[in-house]
Amino acid sequence: MAQPLKSESSASVIENELLQRFQQEGTALHRLLEEAAYLARCSDNKTAALIRPRDYAIKYPYMQINRAGFVSWLIFDLDHDNAMIWQDKGLPEPNLIVQNRQSGHAHLYYAIAPVCTSERARSKPIQYMKAIYSAWSRELNADPEYHSGPVAKTPGHQWWRTSELHSHVYELSELADSVELASASPWAKSPNLDAVSHSRNCIMFEKLRFYAYSIVNRQKEEGSFLSFTRLLEAFVHNHNAFRNLGFSADLSLSDLRATVKSVARWTWDKYTGSGRCHRGVMQLDQSLSLPEKQALAAERTHSARKQKTEGRIRAACRALQQQGKALLHEAIAQAASLSRQTVAKYKHVLEEVKKPLSVVTLRATNPAPLDVKYAAHQVSAPQGGTLGVGDAVGFDADFFLALPEI
Repeated sequence: MAQPLKSESSASVIENELLQRFQQEGTALHRLLEEAAYLARCSDNKTAALIRPRDYAIKYPYMQINRAGFVSWLIFDLDHDNAMIWQDKGLPEPNLIVQNRQSGHAHLYYAIAPVCTSERARSKPIQYMKAIYSAWSRELNADPEYHSGPVAKTPGHQWWRTSELHSHVYELSELADSVELASASPWAKSPNLDAVSHSRNCIMFEKLRFYAYSIVNRQKEEGSFLSFTRLLEAFVHNHNAFRNLGFSADLSLSDLRATVKSVARWTWDKYTGSGRCHRGVMQLDQSLSLPEKQALAAERTHSARKQKTEGRIRAACRALQQQGKALLHEAIAQAASLSRQTVAKYKHVLEEVKKPLSVVTLRATNPAPLDVKYAAHQVSAPQGGTLGVGDAVGFDADFFLALPEI
């Protein structure tokens, strides 16, 4: 095991009091250690300037809880001594309470389904999480600018009084139901559990499929079907607590496996998300604001739609011309499957189609040298003028006799 560096304070680097709980699967502390960065920031002050393996970082009073790019814990910084304020407000209980022994100030830890916050993450889940954090901060009188760290009081360190209450992992919707969000949540779609409240299997299926929808695209890019399935298995095991909902028993292991198999295969093979939009096709600069991106996208969509309509009108006009029919708005609209009003807006296309074909004139050229043969049968342009439409061109009999037989 690594030893403290000479510059590290031996008074703060001490064995964690709850080390065995960190190593015991199914506990909140075990999940905290598993979700933390392998090389976590830590120290004996809030700067957390050191970087140590997470198994060693828990010996420090302060450490990095959420790894870069993911938020697995919502941590609220209470600057008052009422660590049980969540109970006074009727809010769900935290997983962990880590309290200063002298001042009574505390950090409340809530385990949540991981939310990706990297550059490639979707913005709506992040906004939803932030809205929930802001509403909870108001209810708990917590620091609204703390935003879960990244550095927090290390649970189990002797500097703090740590209480481990439960190991349940909250969905964001569960936390949102307990408070009033400042605005409508941009990502509040969730399974309708009221319609399937009679069946344990249906409840698990609904919860699992929505969770699978939220992670499948990322797993296709960065993981594999096996890693995707393992995440679903972990989800069903963490949510298999139907005794707490009034049922006689939890789901059996075979039921869980069958549900995971069904959801995993269908989601991996067939789910692609919303098909109403095709984002990223323009490769826009990420520094542009959302209104600027929307304006450019609308301009591109309008241009593409206009070109498609022009093509349909031209094709209809050509078909009518081949049939010897007049190019009337009604006839063009019927042939192009468009409205007459739409055809009338594209007058420039009609004028373009109605224009007569340009006549290429042959201008007089200097006589060609007699010793140069440009072709087997050369026809010289008329001298001193141009050849117009309807002008007769004469050929002598020798010209036709010289043509090869076909």
